[in-house]
Parts: sequence; C-alpha cells; structure tokens
Amino acid sequence: MIVRSLGLQTDLLFIRFAGQVTDRGSYLVAEIPANPTYYWGNFLAMEKPPRPGDFRRWTELFEQELGGPSGVGHMTFTWDSVEGGPGDVAPFLAAGFSYDESVVLTASSVRKPAKLDSEVQVRPLVSDADWEAASQNQVACELLPLDGAPSFVMFKRRQMAMYRAMADAGLGYWFGAFLGERLVGDLGLYRDGYVGRFQSVGTHPGFRRRGICGAMVFAVSSFALERMGLETLVMSADERYHAALIYETVGFRPAERNGGLCHPTYRQDQRRRP
Repeated sequence: MIVRSLGLQTDLLFIRFAGQVTDRGSYLVAEIPANPTYYWGNFLAMEKPPRPGDFRRWTELFEQELGGPSGVGHMTFTWDSVEGGPGDVAPFLAAGFSYDESVVLTASSVRKPAKLDSEVQVRPLVSDADWEAASQNQVACELLPLDGAPSFVMFKRRQMAMYRAMADAGLGYWFGAFLGERLVGDLGLYRDGYVGRFQSVGTHPGFRRRGICGAMVFAVSSFALERMGLETLVMSADERYHAALIYETVGFRPAERNGGLCHPTYRQDQRRRP
C-alpha cells in the first residue's frame, strides 16, 4: 500500500521503531505488542474511508490481524486520506465507535509568536529526573476522564519509555519547558529523513494561557531546522482545540485532514457477549 498522507507516514515512524508495520496490499497492520493498550499504536490503516459494507469487513480484519491473546481490547482504524471526510461511519458510530478528525499542519520556516513566555527555558531532557517530570506532565495534561486510572498511567509510561529509547537511538529529542527547576511543558520531535514529526505537545494545566506552548514550539522548530537539518516539520492536532491556532501563530499551515475510528473496549465487549 502506497501511503500518500504525510500524517500517516510520520505516524508509522513510531510504530516501526517500537513494533512493526505489515503491508497487506490494501491495508496496513500497525502493532506495538509491548504496549497493547495504545489505541493509536495498534490499528489498521485502510486505503480509503469506510464505504457501505465495510463495518463487518473491517472488524473481521482487525480480529484476524490483531485479535487473539495479544491483550488488545480496542479496535482502531484510520485511512490514507489527505482530504479528510468520514465516509460511511454510521455503522461504526452505532456500535459505539468515536470518529475523530485531525488537521495535519506543516512548516518549513517559523516565526516568533506574538504571545510568548520569555521566562521559560526550553531544552532537551538529559536526566532520569527530567524524563520522570515529563512523564508526570504528560499524564497531567491529558483531557480524559481516565487520567488517573492505573491503566492509563501505565500506557503513558510505556509510551514515554519508547520516546526515550528513540531519543537514545539518535532519532530525535524530547524537550522540556522549564521555569526555574520546574518542568511546566514538554513535547517530542523525531526525524524521518528530512521530515520532523512533533509528538504530544503538553503544557501543565496550571501554567496555560501565558505563551509557554508557543515558546516551546518556536524554540524546538528553530532547533530542528537549524541544528537537525530538517526541511519539513509536521504537527497533528484537533482543529477544534485551541492548540492548532497556536501552531499557526508560529508559522504552521494546514496541509491535510486525517480521519479515524476508535472503540476502546470493542473486542472486550464482544468477548463478553453470550
């Protein structure tokens, strides 16, 4: 399967590092066995948005590819689209899936945003204490009802361990935004050739609306373009969330839209049915 979407291409960078991507011709199987609760680490990527009749075909394919004793209890699908649009998602929504659409933004140059916290210092993480602070910040930043659940904390720690391994392998960096000794924001930036992909931009809830996010994105983008030799930077965001507007103030522009469907407990629910 030839992938056209820059968002999907750069998503697969992380899957290939920590797991594997299998090309089935008309779809891709992405899996990270070490983190089975990672919804967007274990998924099927289809060629096109769902069409009538695809609900049964797609769910059967997922069960065939990622079912069994792997510990994957969810079902997640995305598709190789640059235009966005949900396709025939009605059967999925009726079964309890959620549909999400993200905007993929790109930049080849950046500018200092008008709102920028001049006190914050942005630098790569260098110590165990730095990584622990970033992991805690990532949990604190999630806008989910399960933020404090042990399963979510375990997922996030596994994810951060993967990002640290990628940094140790020379594929990029994880950056922290510090006010004095306190980490108040963090994000990752990893390379795929001359393309750089941002990951998990997060400002601590107690330090928002003061320009820390813009300061982080500007500093890291400048670092990537000037010191890492990257030519294109890629950011994925929910365009309904204010962060997408912050990225645009730094110079990012919408390039494509990607859709996806996810049900956190679909396989578990099916196994429980009499």
